[in-house]
Amino acid sequence: MLDYIFFNASLSDKFKDHLTKVEIEFKCVDDKSFGSVQGEIVSIADDTNDSVLDELQNVYDELQDELEVMLEQTDDALMMNAAGMAVQLKDGSMCTLRVSPDVVTRILTVLEFDELQAFVENIAKSVEDPDDGHFCHNT
Repeated sequence: MLDYIFFNASLSDKFKDHLTKVEIEFKCVDDKSFGSVQGEIVSIADDTNDSVLDELQNVYDELQDELEVMLEQTDDALMMNAAGMAVQLKDGSMCTLRVSPDVVTRILTVLEFDELQAFVENIAKSVEDPDDGHFCHNT
């Protein structure tokens, strides 16, 4: 499944309306693991056509731009801040790792985003395929 995360019900509804119009089946689940912010995850089949996925990404990006404008107009913009990084697992599935936005911001003052992504992917690989041997050896 491919997941799209929303923090605003009206934007989530717009996305679901679009999915319905283009006849894409989806599932929704509320995600309480974002702390004080309730998120909704809208999931579609991961075998969806690439051109359709490109269109959905454009719709999602536009909705995220709308969210940014909404947050800039309220006092709780910083409270709604969340960060995540997508990592492809060994079985080919994608996983979103939730990361503290403050930590990501601090790390990005030293590393480029692609360096951070490579670091996170290395951690995921190490978790999936642990090497319990001696630390000081060539791999």
